[in-house]
Amino acid sequence: MLTTGEITVDQASNTVLSFIDSGSPSESYETIILVHGNSFSNAVFKRLVSRSKEYNIRIMALNRRGYAGSTPYNPYEKSMITNEQVHSDEDKRQFFEQRGTEILRFIDQIIQRVDLPPISNFEGHQVGGIALLGWSLGIAFTLAAIANVDSDSISDETRKRLNAHLRVHILLEPAVITIGLNLPEDFWAPTHDHLIPASARVSLFIHLITCYYDYDKETISARDQAGILSAVAPSPSRIPSIFTFTDEERTEIVTPLPQDMHFSHVLQEPLREWYLKACFDEKFRSSLALKNMTVWHVSGDKSYPFIWPAYWLVQEDDRKAGQGESGKFVRFKFMEGCNHFMHWDEPDKTMSIFKDIFNSSYT
Repeated sequence: MLTTGEITVDQASNTVLSFIDSGSPSESYETIILVHGNSFSNAVFKRLVSRSKEYNIRIMALNRRGYAGSTPYNPYEKSMITNEQVHSDEDKRQFFEQRGTEILRFIDQIIQRVDLPPISNFEGHQVGGIALLGWSLGIAFTLAAIANVDSDSISDETRKRLNAHLRVHILLEPAVITIGLNLPEDFWAPTHDHLIPASARVSLFIHLITCYYDYDKETISARDQAGILSAVAPSPSRIPSIFTFTDEERTEIVTPLPQDMHFSHVLQEPLREWYLKACFDEKFRSSLALKNMTVWHVSGDKSYPFIWPAYWLVQEDDRKAGQGESGKFVRFKFMEGCNHFMHWDEPDKTMSIFKDIFNSSYT
């Protein structure tokens, strides 16, 4: 049964993050802590909650700062994103690091509050533990969390609890901007098209990102970025996810915030560094808090075009870090027939993929 709550992640400023929780599906289970993306709140994960017991996975989805129930950004924090020129690179870096450590404290407090099952072995297989999942823009925040687990603001006790619990980091549909790179120059996006009235750009983006897209197999095989990025017309094979929202669901889920449109661009430099550190720094990945953690990249094959360049780049970075070996640092799964909202349109398929990831995790 879905419940809601909040966790204080900074006592000095009384900063809280709200969350939804499926509750314990059994006495022994795995947990996924999900971080939502741009313009869509944690309510977008509600269809996973009702599948918790069937898949024996506890679903806990937080709301980032500024979304319902979580502490809004104060004017100074907002200016980091919306008026970046007046702040130094170091100030912006510290601002983003704080967003990451807030998530780490959220995880640590949740572990203690509800006594989440730690990683253990049962009949030769790992059971229990936590997967931290970032979806879309949420990946920028989970990368900031993982990469700053060595921050002076994180206690050794927290790192010990993460060691006992943190089992997987799932990158659910990253775009190149969420791994610290610019969008390809030949990529059309409504948010960057000045021929579209400014008041309509975000609304059009929200609609288009929930659509389905068809891609030619030869284009995919050839890694033809120009061919992929030309697929701006949605497929007629399935209605956009947003058209399946009720009025009540749309009001709860769709929450465009101005700062979300600027996050990845303004904080590009530390984000690129933290992506490489969190995913491919072997020494860092072997540190106490992360030594039990594997990394998975998951995407749908009918999603918005921006997922393909990121998929290819992460694959290349993985092979480079592994000196030609694939899958040493990041493992990959594709979900057939799924778009950017697989957790909404295909919750059973999504939970099955998550279960497979837990069953396949290795150290």
